[in-house]
Amino acid sequence: MPENRQFALIRDHADQEVGTTASRRTRRSEFLRACTWAVEAGLHPRASPTTLRVAHDLAHRLNTDGHVAYSREPMWRRLRISRRTLERHVAVLREIGLLVWAEHGSRTNTRPAGSGEWAGTATIYAVVVPRAWDDAVGHRIRGRGYQARHVGFTERGRELAIADARRRARLHRRRDAPSRRTNHQRRTAQVEGKNNNTARRSGRQRPRQPVHVPEPFRANPQQAACAVSIAARIRPLVPWTQAEQLRRLAFALRPWISAGRSAEDIAAELMAWWVPGRPASPAALILARSRESASTDGPGEDHGLDDASPAITGVPPNLAFRKAVEQLRESLPRPAEPSGPEVPGFVIRDRILASLQQAERAWRGRSAQDCATFAEWETICDTREGTPW
Repeated sequence: MPENRQFALIRDHADQEVGTTASRRTRRSEFLRACTWAVEAGLHPRASPTTLRVAHDLAHRLNTDGHVAYSREPMWRRLRISRRTLERHVAVLREIGLLVWAEHGSRTNTRPAGSGEWAGTATIYAVVVPRAWDDAVGHRIRGRGYQARHVGFTERGRELAIADARRRARLHRRRDAPSRRTNHQRRTAQVEGKNNNTARRSGRQRPRQPVHVPEPFRANPQQAACAVSIAARIRPLVPWTQAEQLRRLAFALRPWISAGRSAEDIAAELMAWWVPGRPASPAALILARSRESASTDGPGEDHGLDDASPAITGVPPNLAFRKAVEQLRESLPRPAEPSGPEVPGFVIRDRILASLQQAERAWRGRSAQDCATFAEWETICDTREGTPW
């Protein structure tokens, strides 16, 4: 294809960078139309349909910033051309002003030393259009270089844009096939009797059946909130329950909470269980173990010894042993009875935040008279250092 003598090719690599190029950034559709125009106008003597194939491959891999990774090795295999041919047509796009370097690749190994692997950095290209394309299609441009913007059309450019839009509309206009325009009567299904095999319409939905919740798991909103707060205290103490949601864990522990057991008591029993690793659903595991224990040990089952059990043999403890046990029990400190209900954690947090805010307000409200002088502060520090701990 003969070269267009009126267009100056960009031979210098220093002018093929994002920061130095005279071309402006663009989008995928305009980049492809500019490539087609450049090949048809003969702006480069080596431009050919293969150049358009390379441009289409790059355009289909563009990101939102208009950048694309070169990826030379898979690209020439995908296009079924040689590596040297691919490099030549990419250079043609750069010399026309349709590609610029956003980042140069490097063969420096980015893998850790001694890993036995090699990976370099990729070359990143940015798609652009030259000023000759804007002049040819009648674009009005504001700015210069890569950051220039398309802000309008000239009179000739408006006519060309309208003609191009009409041409593309004719190409993509959808035409209905003759088989879709049917005016014949459509037969309806003949139903005899009350029952048929046609599908039931989904206009009216069936009423939802109430979910039966067993008695130990029923609770009002206040009881459910209390169970959630207790579960929040249990979960940090038992490692294998920390992956479960609080509401699910509170539902599984609700029979134990309703029985009046404390959070520490429930956590101690859960810690005594043998759990392999971390279960996928700790709440389901707790429910399954609870059902197994309920089926094994019924509520009315007597765990004492029956008549068929063998008789207990052995010597009962003597009087001295009993007195020693009683003295030991009396010497042990008795557990202190709680003075009142336990304060929830969020109440303690609110009290701490309120005290900090009050201290900050008092600090900001101090005047010069309220503050001690430097000599007084030295005296206070000397007194503190001399005070024995």
